[in-house]
Amino acid sequence: MTDQTKNNIEMIHTSNKSRKHERDKVQNEMDDAMEALSVLDSAIACGFLKDKHSLIAQEWCKEYQKDIDNCRMFLDNIPKGV
Repeated sequence: MTDQTKNNIEMIHTSNKSRKHERDKVQNEMDDAMEALSVLDSAIACGFLKDKHSLIAQEWCKEYQKDIDNCRMFLDNIPKGV
């Protein structure tokens, strides 16, 4: 095996580790956003929030849902097996 081949293999290995790390990071971000959305939905559904606070929480829900959608899109498009 030549030095060039070794370098190429090491580069691929490093790239795969980096992708796995990024995938795990995004998965954790999505899990956190889903948990936050669940908590906010529960608070809104209970009806104990003041109306203006409920409206603010609904805006937050939209923001978390966008984050979840973006994470899903990223995870769906990253190569499998990484």
